[in-house]
Order: sequence, then C-alpha cells, then structure tokens
Amino acid sequence: MQGLSVAICTRNRVQDLTRCIHSITNQSIGRMYPIEVIIVDDGDLPEGNLAGFDARLRSCGYPLIYYKKTTDRGLWMSRIKAVELSSMDKILFLDDDVELPDHYLSTLVKTYDDHPDCAGVGGVAIGMRNSFLGTIRCLLSFQQSLSHGRLSLSGQAGSMYNWHKAKKIFKTEFQHGCNMSFKTAAIAGLEPVSWLKSYSVGEDLFLSRIAGRSGPLYINPELKLLHHESPASRDNLENVAYMRVQNHVHLLKHKRSGPIGYLALIWTTLYLMLREQPKKNTAAINGYKKGLKELVFRQTAG
Repeated sequence: MQGLSVAICTRNRVQDLTRCIHSITNQSIGRMYPIEVIIVDDGDLPEGNLAGFDARLRSCGYPLIYYKKTTDRGLWMSRIKAVELSSMDKILFLDDDVELPDHYLSTLVKTYDDHPDCAGVGGVAIGMRNSFLGTIRCLLSFQQSLSHGRLSLSGQAGSMYNWHKAKKIFKTEFQHGCNMSFKTAAIAGLEPVSWLKSYSVGEDLFLSRIAGRSGPLYINPELKLLHHESPASRDNLENVAYMRVQNHVHLLKHKRSGPIGYLALIWTTLYLMLREQPKKNTAAINGYKKGLKELVFRQTAG
C-alpha cells in the first residue's frame, strides 16, 4: 500500500517515547497521506501509556501497531520485526528519543515524490556538528571522509557531523539511525545477523548498505529533528566501545575493503583510546583494547 510506516524501536524510555509520539501527532501533513505508527517494544511499556498513545494517534487517523518482543532482543531484530509488520511502501525509523518539527513528514513524502528512483531518504540531527578543529581531528583519525555522503577508510560515519552545512539534497552511502527511511521493498527479507546484538553498533550502516543495492540513498538537510540522545537502556560503555571496533570489522569484511580498511581501523581505535585517557574512562578504554586485540590478531578480520 502506498503510504508511510513510522517505526519506533524502544526499550524502557516512556518519557522519551511520549514526547516522540506527541511530535508525530503534531505533524502538518495531518490526514492527507496514509500513515501508520509501529512500536516494537524490547522493554515494558505500561498499558496506560500504550492506551494513551493509541488514542492520540487514532485521533489523527494514524493506526498504531504495537509488538512486544519476548525473545530475540536487540535493535537489529526490532528493525526486522518492524519491516515485517509494515503495510506501507515506505518505512521511517525513528529513535524513541527524537522530536520532529511539524513539517517533517510532509517534507519526507515530498522528497520521495521528487526522487522516485531512490531507495531511501535520511535526515539530520540538530546539534550534531563538528568544529573546524574537530573536523580536522576526525579526518586525521579516519573517523570521517572528505565527502558528506561517504564513510571513512575505517568505515566510520563521522561525515554526518558536517551534514548540517549542506544546502541541498545529496547522495549518500549511509544514513543516521535516529531518522532514516527506506522504500520497504529495498529492505524486505532482512535476516538475523550474528554480530548485530543488543545495542547493535553500526546496524544503520549495514541497513543502508542493503537498501543501497536497490537504488540511490539521499540526505535531505531540510529533514532536521531534535535527537535528545537519552542514555537510558543502552549497553555499558565497555560493551559499546568493544562493539564499535568489532562491528566495524564485520562491516569492512562485508564490504571487502582489504588491508587498508583494517589498518585505518587500528589507527582509529588507537585514537579513540587516547581520547578517553584524560577522562580516565577505564570502561571504554578496556572495550577498545579488547576489540583492538581481536582485530590485530585477526580473529574476525581474517
């Protein structure tokens, strides 16, 4: 069916989710376009809150589809379930801690109309930006590319920190997971991936790569939203740091990047460890060390 599924994968963030739902119901698009909202819950959403969401969304003409997971935990598995539940030809993934301006959905639909060949359209998180010196550091540590729409040599997505500077729509090879959308057909048939567990670092890059096989991906800088980046429900810092290394190893392997990519990732990881030293962030440093050790000994890169 032609329309838009707005999918929110959530876990124990009732306050954030409430704010997100309210921003969806305040959209200027109103009832002009078929829209459904899908909540895939990895936690315990109280029944009272769920009933409130359902009533508010239906008053706007947006049916709510709620799915509570009891097995197969993790963000990637929630993405898979959301695609399975979608009945529309486009699906927008939102983090539960984002807040949409009132023009967001109408701008997104118009972007698809203006680019009928595309496989997906993404947006920009307000406040996600680098200073001039920050950009230089990210370039030298291979965390970002010189091109807005390209990953770095080590497979990092740091280029998104300069997306706010863009004046017009541009092609990209990746989207930011907090607000990314795709034609549903471009990501149909997703399957479990052994290395995408729990917080699933890099799953947005992997999903973008899958969708990109069907057509070009675009970033529209007019699709700006607030990403409050709530720390609740995330994995501990050591696990996140470890996954940041190892999941990028898997992404490099999937891309068949060759030795240069792995060498760049070693350099990036060493920089990240050095960056955490003044803050004495022992948990993150230990996670990077563990990931670096496995990378150097090619336990997963071989």
